[in-house]
Amino acid sequence: MLVGGVIDDFGFSEQQAGYIASLEGLGLVLASLVAALWIRRVSWVKMLAVALIATALLNLLSANLNQFIPLLAVRFMAGFTGGSIFALTVAALGDNRHPDRAFGIAQVVQGAMMFFAFAGAAHILAQWTVSGLFYMLAAASLLMLLALPRYPSAGAQRTAVRGAGGAAPNYTRLIWIGLLASFLFFSNIFGFWAYIERIGQGAGLAIETIGLALGVSQFAAIVGAGAAAIAGARYGRAAPLALALIGQMLVLWLLVGQFTTFTFYLGAGLFQALFVLANSYQLGVISKIDLKGNFLVLVTGFQGLGAAVGPGIAASLIDNGDYSRINLMAALFCGVSIAMFFFIIHRTRHIGSPVAEAEGSVAV
Repeated sequence: MLVGGVIDDFGFSEQQAGYIASLEGLGLVLASLVAALWIRRVSWVKMLAVALIATALLNLLSANLNQFIPLLAVRFMAGFTGGSIFALTVAALGDNRHPDRAFGIAQVVQGAMMFFAFAGAAHILAQWTVSGLFYMLAAASLLMLLALPRYPSAGAQRTAVRGAGGAAPNYTRLIWIGLLASFLFFSNIFGFWAYIERIGQGAGLAIETIGLALGVSQFAAIVGAGAAAIAGARYGRAAPLALALIGQMLVLWLLVGQFTTFTFYLGAGLFQALFVLANSYQLGVISKIDLKGNFLVLVTGFQGLGAAVGPGIAASLIDNGDYSRINLMAALFCGVSIAMFFFIIHRTRHIGSPVAEAEGSVAV
């Protein structure tokens, strides 16, 4: 909606609007990568206060800019400050003794807030143009300041299980495998999802049917996140990831060529639900082996890169209106990424949570 708004209301070209969106996303990814350097060295409350206020000011400035280069620079900075906020929330969620549940709860709340934001955005655009959306984002940043009195000033203490020789194990190689797996998984998700509307049209479905199905799929995503929140680590992490793998493979097989409206509804909903379910447990896997708590924030950066690269790879596979090779690419990336997480789970099956059960920690 922001992309469409700057085209319709500020008079930018489609290419210029795309550059603005891309640079904002790049700012978020860069912030996630840089956060690994400071996430355990600064006061979380102070950093959040600075980032939230800066994000609000940048959105207020964006609402009153209608020149391309200045807006491009401001949106990059807004992406960076927003990415810093996101890094702090991921770090805090990962510092729970039950990170899978924490990430599931977070995605339920996130999905509900996104639904209301999207529902109100159309009315805001009609009444106050795209500037109104920037004002809405600024107001959201300021409202989040209300959370600071209850926010932890630092992360939970993390303890490592000592090996036979008394030295703490080093899981850096496994963490990097997990980061690469996250990249592949998000390339699969966003590569396929970027073209799911075109896949539906290729099967002869009406655009109204497709739009409604994609809207309903967002509720399915909330259900998937809720399932992760309720189940937590009760069934381990391998079983939920296996379920996600089987379910996504089924969807990618069903949504090839011609299919019915019911199949499209089922496929879109199942794909979204299993995406957020798998993401919660993948973050839990990384959190378990991130003994110092510095690497978890890198996950969002690698996920962002996957989300950016996936649609480009998918676009190169389209052959005269035939989207079936996108499904094959998504299935390959999904299978390889979850297999990599299975490998990490197997290699770390004997260790416990690195989060110490100390009074005053973030862990709950």
